[in-house]
Amino acid sequence: MTAPMMVTLLQSADVLSGPGADARHPGRRPVTVSASYRAAPVRRQWPRMPRMPRMPRMPRMLRMLRMLRMLRRHATVPVAGLVVLTAGLFSGCTSGSAAATPSTPTAYVATGASVANPGDSVAVVDTVTSRVQPPIITGTLPAALAVTPDGRDVLVANKGDDTVSEIDVATGKVVRTAPVGLEPDAVAVAPDGALALVANFGDDTVTPVSLPSLTPGRPIAVGRQPAAVAISPKGNLAVVTNYQDGTMSPIHLPALTVGAPVPVGAEPTAVFIAPDGMSALVADFQTTAVTPVSLVSLVPGAPIGVGGNPTGIAAAPGSDVAYVSGGDNVTPVNTTTGTVGTPIPVGTTAEALAVASGGGTAWVAGANGALVHVNLVTGKVIGQVNVGNQPSAVVIATGRAQPA
Repeated sequence: MTAPMMVTLLQSADVLSGPGADARHPGRRPVTVSASYRAAPVRRQWPRMPRMPRMPRMPRMLRMLRMLRMLRRHATVPVAGLVVLTAGLFSGCTSGSAAATPSTPTAYVATGASVANPGDSVAVVDTVTSRVQPPIITGTLPAALAVTPDGRDVLVANKGDDTVSEIDVATGKVVRTAPVGLEPDAVAVAPDGALALVANFGDDTVTPVSLPSLTPGRPIAVGRQPAAVAISPKGNLAVVTNYQDGTMSPIHLPALTVGAPVPVGAEPTAVFIAPDGMSALVADFQTTAVTPVSLVSLVPGAPIGVGGNPTGIAAAPGSDVAYVSGGDNVTPVNTTTGTVGTPIPVGTTAEALAVASGGGTAWVAGANGALVHVNLVTGKVIGQVNVGNQPSAVVIATGRAQPA
């Protein structure tokens, strides 16, 4: 349907004055013409996505989890389909990486990226030469890593597709994948190498996984939004931090029975068990502190301030000094005395870290897409390697020769 419209034009004229001349523009006179226009089409009203709830400050990977859950709930196209399309945009990725050797400590970095641009691979860095190797395709949004005690395998929790993958260090390839709970956010391996525990952030459970078969067992209910898990060096106790509850749940092994939750700080995102198995440190993201917990009495101690928002805790094997990533620093904490050392600046937001076996250096996953090499003795940055895709976790494994 059309409607009349009157349009006024200014027309050039040879006569500079006269009847109807435009006083504002001498030499021009207005000319009125009739025109038609087509009414603008009515826009189709597509259903609106519900507004995202305002999120408190939290680690990047946890923000991604909330967005992923919202997309799963409201998307008309399955999220998995979107992931496949996005993954196809990556170029130069292979399904395997250079095999490690007994003399090559290798860093494996979870590069989950984001829900809008999900990663599906683990970056591989030779820690001797600081060179990036071809990435290993695992699963969507790889979030957490754990190395088996014999150093032969790396387990990857893929929170985007609810699986755990096993990387064979000797070949640099994924050899097994198993389903676990919703949005797995952490994984730990028992000292005997026969059991892995996967914390499922999305359904408030922990999945026990038998090794080496990678067979999942019956899920264990814990607190709300389990975000980290660790197993005692003695193998008789595991602890899980519950992000939303601000608690830590003990799991007695091998019975897999859950004890009463222990109160810790707000938004616990990481947990570390001391080498003697007598105590744990919990990183409380919102309180900028770590909470020590006695694993004998399961009673928390006074929080220890570390500055920044702590995101990870790691130590060299057998060392009583743990290092806490948070803010732009790595901060040493003595697990026996609770003494805090001088923070070490790393030049970017420290998301996670792994300490080399000798305890002299650490590799820090930076929010800027870099893996930062830090000298823990001098407190100086040695260098950095670009791994991209917002790294969220890092472990170091030494390849072992396979038996003949």
